[in-house]
Amino acid sequence: MWRKRLRHRIVYLSIRGFLQFINFIPRRTALSICDVLGRIAYHAARETRLRTISHLKLAYAGECPGLDAARMAVSVFRNLGRNAVDVLRMRKLDSATMDRLISHQGLSYLEEAYGRGEGVLAVSGHIGNFELLGTFLAMRGFRVTVVATTLHDERLDALLQENRSLGGLKVVPRSHATSAVLRALRRGEVVGLLVDQDTRVPGVFVEFFNKPAFTPIGPVVIAGRTGAPIVPMGIHRLEDDTHLVTVRPPIDVEKRPSERSIVAVTQRYTSELEVLIRRAPAQWVWMHERWKTKPPGE
Repeated sequence: MWRKRLRHRIVYLSIRGFLQFINFIPRRTALSICDVLGRIAYHAARETRLRTISHLKLAYAGECPGLDAARMAVSVFRNLGRNAVDVLRMRKLDSATMDRLISHQGLSYLEEAYGRGEGVLAVSGHIGNFELLGTFLAMRGFRVTVVATTLHDERLDALLQENRSLGGLKVVPRSHATSAVLRALRRGEVVGLLVDQDTRVPGVFVEFFNKPAFTPIGPVVIAGRTGAPIVPMGIHRLEDDTHLVTVRPPIDVEKRPSERSIVAVTQRYTSELEVLIRRAPAQWVWMHERWKTKPPGE
């Protein structure tokens, strides 16, 4: 046990020290360093690298016969590194800096949905600098609650939550998500949910990159119960290392949606997220086992 505690302490102190270092150096230098770290991770993490390449081939099979999956996988790791920079430098973000760093399109869709006063279910995925998306909305004047997984190491989890709170977010653990989400919606807040992964939650199979993927239905169920609209959105980094937030039109859900309606709405927001991923495919987490769960009969 003492070895495990020592290992955790070393990891914690290393991450805390790296966080301070990234905040001390210029942003441009931090981007270059984290880009190199992404390249190193690509070569060091063999299993993750091979899984990323495999998923890229699976998604684009028959669509891009000449795809160099290995080369694209390198970009995936590099982008993860570069996108981490502005999350690590959250304490340096104020409204003026945010305006220079992030542009947006379709924000009026969220403003219209937010103005109804029934809360908004903002569905997104692990696209680009997804941690920055909630902070952007909070700094634009929206009240934002996000659902997040709790880390096993309490010190690391506290460090992450502290970083998120700097951006004005309310964070609720996934273990208490349902009641907290309902309360936030009753207060008229924006609730951020990431729905692009195969996790152990109620879900259905819908098409994602032309393959059946098990997808969470929580947003549809909650929307049908509360009347809150679902608003798909995403963020990706541009060539000049600024970010673009894209908001799509609200999806309204009928009260007590039927099974058919649940599948249809889940497919709709999944398709919206796929479009956003295809705009910058190297900025999605292809190492995740998105097609792990198989449909009955396969």
